Amino acid sequence: MVDNYLNQFWDLIYDSGYTDPKTVVVMFHRGLDRRISMALGGMTYGRPSDTDPEAWFRLAVRMDQNRAADEAFHISHLQPYVPTPVVSRPLAMFLPVPTAPAARFAYSNLSPGNPVLMDIDAAQKT
Repeated sequence: MVDNYLNQFWDLIYDSGYTDPKTVVVMFHRGLDRRISMALGGMTYGRPSDTDPEAWFRLAVRMDQNRAADEAFHISHLQPYVPTPVVSRPLAMFLPVPTAPAARFAYSNLSPGNPVLMDIDAAQKT
C-alpha cells in the first residue's frame, strides 16, 4: 500500500535531510511498487511537476486505490464456479403423473345406447 510506504518514506526523508523537491520526487519513485512507478512514469497527460512532491504523493495514492479496486473487481469475477449441492430426490418426483387412458374403445363408455359387441352377440343367442 502506498499509504504505508509514504509513512516510511517521510521518516527516511526527514532522517536523511533531503530538502530539494526534485530529489524527494526521484527518491519517492525509486521506492514505489514497480507497477505504480511504471504507471506514473508513463503518464503523458496530467503529470505533476517534478518539483511538487505533494502532487506526486496524492497521485500515487489515487493510482494505488484504483489498482486495488480493479484487482478486487477482477478477483471477484475469476472465482471458479462451484455448483450448489443437489438434494437427492426420488425418481418418482420427476416422472409424469399417469392419467386415465383416452377413450378409444366402445366398452370404455358403456351406456344403454352404446352396447359392447360381445353383449350384442350374447343377446342374439337367446
